[in-house]
Amino acid sequence: MYLFSVKEPEGYKTYFYDNDEKYVVVLEPLRNKNEYYLLTAYYLTGKDIKRDKIMAKYTKRRLNEIL
Repeated sequence: MYLFSVKEPEGYKTYFYDNDEKYVVVLEPLRNKNEYYLLTAYYLTGKDIKRDKIMAKYTKRRLNEIL
C-alpha cells in the first residue's frame, strides 16, 4: 500500500494505491487539512502504463508530507 500526496495543477491530492489489488483512492484535503473529500476510487485495468503512471507520481512528484 502506498500513501502519498502530490501537487496537481488544480490543488493538492492524496493517493492511496494498493499495488497488490491495483486499486486507487484519490482524496482532496479540505481547508483545515484534517478532513478530506473523496474525489474518486477506481480499479486500474489494462496495461502496465496506467500503473506506471501512478508509480511515477509516487517516485517523482510526491511531497515530503501527507496533506
